[in-house]
Amino acid sequence: MPADPFEPLESLVTRVIAAESAAFDAARDRLIWNKRLARARAPAAIVAVRSAEEAAAAIRFAARRGLTVSPRGGGHNYQASALRDGGILLDLGGLDRVEIDPLARTARVGVGIQGGALSERLAVAGFAFPIGHCVDVSLSGYLISGGFGWNGGEWGAACANVEAIEMVTAAGEIVLASADDHPDLFWAARGAGPGFFAAATAFHLKLHPLPPTAYAWRAAFAASSAPALAEWLTAATAAAPAGTEVGCFLFAHWDTGEHAIVLRVSACGDSEDGARRKVAPFASPPAAARMIGQARGEALPFSELFRLSPMPSGKRVAADHLWSDTAIGHLLLAVHDLPAPSPDSTIDIVACGGHTPVAMPRDAALSVSGGTGVGIYGLWDDPAHDDANRAWVRRVDAALAPFRTGRYVGEADLTAEPGRRGECFTPAALERLAALRWRCDPDGLFAVWP
Repeated sequence: MPADPFEPLESLVTRVIAAESAAFDAARDRLIWNKRLARARAPAAIVAVRSAEEAAAAIRFAARRGLTVSPRGGGHNYQASALRDGGILLDLGGLDRVEIDPLARTARVGVGIQGGALSERLAVAGFAFPIGHCVDVSLSGYLISGGFGWNGGEWGAACANVEAIEMVTAAGEIVLASADDHPDLFWAARGAGPGFFAAATAFHLKLHPLPPTAYAWRAAFAASSAPALAEWLTAATAAAPAGTEVGCFLFAHWDTGEHAIVLRVSACGDSEDGARRKVAPFASPPAAARMIGQARGEALPFSELFRLSPMPSGKRVAADHLWSDTAIGHLLLAVHDLPAPSPDSTIDIVACGGHTPVAMPRDAALSVSGGTGVGIYGLWDDPAHDDANRAWVRRVDAALAPFRTGRYVGEADLTAEPGRRGECFTPAALERLAALRWRCDPDGLFAVWP
């Protein structure tokens, strides 16, 4: 063994930063989005690559040396799943190339491309894709977890719009997985999340014509108005078309600081009037609800919907998620009186019009969803506030437990208690994932499940 065990790898990849390097801590901090966990674990090295060939070389190197590999695409992950002790953190963020085929209405995109950048590139060419709600979410973990994003009520789960996936297997082979070739890998790569046992490097996407416009309506209310809003909110959601996205958010109001309910309803359309009609059921909130400020509606391009869903970066984070088939108003009543310790924290209750579940892929690891998703996001700055904010996330999750039908693997806290991953998949899907991992990665090269 050479004095530097990673020296043979350095000529094969873009960059190697060993744990002993003076640059290691800064590099790790930069890659891990959740600052609460940025230094919770320490890989033996961070390996940055800019091609599938480099990724394959790093994986073959790890296999020869008995090291585990943990792929990291964008890092926007609440549990810092890519960060493991020992082994190689394989940084795929540099794989951000976008190639659009306008005739086929497809695109080949690197796993490191962020949603905001991709949406803008596609819009210039007249296309769109159900990108994640936050501008800095990369396609990597988003699509591997399944993906529930903008206009999902019309286009379905994001991974249902993936036609093929380029990946490097545990054997160090570069393959193109689709429904016809390597179908088991294709099945697993659409929904396994941190349980996936290969390194995706590029996605082949099915594109949609760019919606001519979108329309968003927003109004804020005092959280104490929940009893006055609940029945109306449920009825308005039921009356809206399936393509309408209904967001009910609880957080500290941006102007007054008081605990507030913010309703944000959006839809795409062929015209402003058409999109506005989809949100019309929400135009007349009950007079008994105390509104903060004025309701506001605006038309905006599809590629600017991201600005409606800001998620601050550089924060310490605790989060969880659950699916429910309970009406949105009932879920609001269950949590409206649980203000967070931090003004940046939020409870996001999101449904589609008609309480219609987002369409799932026909045959994929993504196998659990619901009519309404609830994301619980604690975000704060001071390490001294860790316990209080993590306890708040658990308290909100417990209040919603009677209504829970499952969880989304991309946002659920898989470390919270034993059996959590079992809430994210059907029993058959979880059993198939385990069998495929044993067959495709028998030596456990890829670090799975945090």
